[in-house]
Amino acid sequence: MAKKINRYMKSKGVSPLIATVLLIAFTLSIAGLIGGWLSGMTKTQTESIEKSSMETMNCTGSVVSIFNVVCTNTSVNGPNKIMIAISNEGNNALYGFSSFAEIGTTQYINNTGGPTIDSPLYPGEHVILEYGCADLCQDNQTITKVRVSPSNCPSSWAEKLVKVTCI
Repeated sequence: MAKKINRYMKSKGVSPLIATVLLIAFTLSIAGLIGGWLSGMTKTQTESIEKSSMETMNCTGSVVSIFNVVCTNTSVNGPNKIMIAISNEGNNALYGFSSFAEIGTTQYINNTGGPTIDSPLYPGEHVILEYGCADLCQDNQTITKVRVSPSNCPSSWAEKLVKVTCI
């Protein structure tokens, strides 16, 4: 039995030089993988922040103003419509307006309407946004608040407290 233990003790393993080279190669390969992953993640985050910053910078000069709100039907016995007159008082073309109206205790939201990307609302222009609200804005209902927001500059929304009765 003593001879067998000695024989195993005499067998050679990996030389210290080769072990050091393998350890360095393994460390460098792991560092390369982590570096590649970190680089890709950093690039994605940077692009996302850059896009958000550019949108914010481009929209800083955008100003929407609500100057009139009407709730009425446009045809005999037709459904009521909310009509919101807005103007672009900023320096950017705006389009794709969404609107919000508080009618009594109900909130009305419409995500489409008004000028489009192909035909935007240019600075100095005004437009009337029309939204059908047949079930929500019955005769004698009161609209107490309206808000509009362009899709290309959502932070440039406008809100107005009103007291408009649907007729």
